[in-house]
Formats: sequence, C-alpha cells, structure tokens
Amino acid sequence: MRILLTSVLLLAVLPSVAAATSARSRHAAIGHPTAPAKIVLRISSGGGFVTPQTNLRALPSFTLYGDGTVIVPGVITQMYPGPAIYPLVRSKLRESQVQALLRRAARAGLLVRGPIDYGTVGVSDMPTTTVLLNAAGRHVKRQAYALGATGGSPLPARQAQARKALTRFIAGLPRGVSGARYVPRALAVYVAPSDGRAQPGASAVVWPLRRDLATAGKRVPSGLNYRCMSVGGADAKSLLAALHNANEVSLWSMRPSPARSYQLIARPLLPDERNCASLAA
Repeated sequence: MRILLTSVLLLAVLPSVAAATSARSRHAAIGHPTAPAKIVLRISSGGGFVTPQTNLRALPSFTLYGDGTVIVPGVITQMYPGPAIYPLVRSKLRESQVQALLRRAARAGLLVRGPIDYGTVGVSDMPTTTVLLNAAGRHVKRQAYALGATGGSPLPARQAQARKALTRFIAGLPRGVSGARYVPRALAVYVAPSDGRAQPGASAVVWPLRRDLATAGKRVPSGLNYRCMSVGGADAKSLLAALHNANEVSLWSMRPSPARSYQLIARPLLPDERNCASLAA
C-alpha cells in the first residue's frame, strides 16, 4: 500500500513539474551583448529614389544597445529649410523589456538560421529596410526591399507572411518611450564646395574649427564632390553650437576667405560609430 501511495503522489507531482519546466523554457532569457556600444537591434532604411545628400544624412530609425539604451530620431517640424543636424532621442529599456522585444523578434522569425526570403515587389525606386540583430548567439542581417509596398503579381504565401511578420515587428517597436535629447560626442561632417548661389532661407555661417574646409576629410564614393571628416571632443561641442544657428541649406565659410563657401551635411555619430569609415562599412 505504501508503494502504491508513493507512486500515486509521484504521478500527481510530475505534471506540475513538467508545466513549470515548460513555462521556464518559454521565458528563458535570450542572450545578447551587454556593452553600451554593442548593437542588439538596429532598423534602418536606405536607397530608393532620393538624392545622394539624403542618404548621407540618413540615420537608423531604431537602435537598441546592450545596456538597454535606445536611440531613435527626434521630431522634426515640416518646415523648409530643415535643421542643419537631425535630432535624436535617447531612452532606456529595462532588461525585461529587452527580453520581450527579443521574444517578439523570435516569433517574427528573425532569429532563424539561414536566410529569409522576403520576395521582390514589382515597384521601382523604393528603399530597402535592413534589420541587424545580435542575440541568441547569432548575428543576423535581414533585408526587405519596398517593405509595405504592393505592386505587380501577388507574392507566394511564404514570402508574403515573412514580409507581414517583419512589418508587424517593426511597427511594434517602442518608439514612443520618453527620453532625452541625444548629444553626440562626435560627428561625421560631409563637405562640398558651393557654387555660391544661396537657396531660399540659406544663412551664412562661419566655420568654427581650424581644419580647412577646402582640404579636410576624405572623398566619399557618393558620386558627388563630398569629403567626410570626423569631428570629436571639444571641436564637436563648438561645431554643435554653430549648427544650432544654421540650417540644411546654410553656406559655410572660413574666416580668412569668406568669399569661398561650402555646403555641409552634419551627421551625428551613434555610440557604435567611431568615424566616417564606420558609416561606409
């Protein structure tokens, strides 16, 4: 009788142990980098029918770092000319929120091994959405052309479902979290000679640094006459102050030769970005 009773008790306990083990496995932590400058997730979009200057100025729409820091673009008023440098907002997610986000990524299929076929939409001149994800021991890159666009023949069900899952995942990212303005420690500055003709709303701004706008930086492979130089430290603070008094079509000049002007595109560098070369990688 004692043996029978023990067996009955054991059979009663086993289902609850199995359920608890299953619950723990469903919510097991997904490993990811924890360093503040290591990317866990980045969403960006580029290419399409836009000017080369637009691509030089482009910023990721969402970046999550290992310590939970999230950096997203700030609000820009729809006025012309726009700001000389685009604002960014920094906020912080708790580890539980990071885990919830990574579980959503897994459900969207982003952490599967091997490539994901998002198909090709029959439209032209649209941007490509790129997802970088570093979690669960995998460093993956997913790309979908013309995400959200429709056109041409219907996609096969598997491709359509993959695009839908990616669209839903991006739409559910915590963009609305409150945060503070991100002040970059360094900037990438693209410089090109101006033809001297000022666009409507252009202001004249004096270049605050010692580096010569005529020679500083290295040529970028954009098809334009732009060079890129990295600006950090005290120079970055001085330049940010000057950018505050400029706009996107301002003409910049050196103090010794005010008659010669230049066009500038100032792009804030994110924590994982060190210089101009890191943007081209």
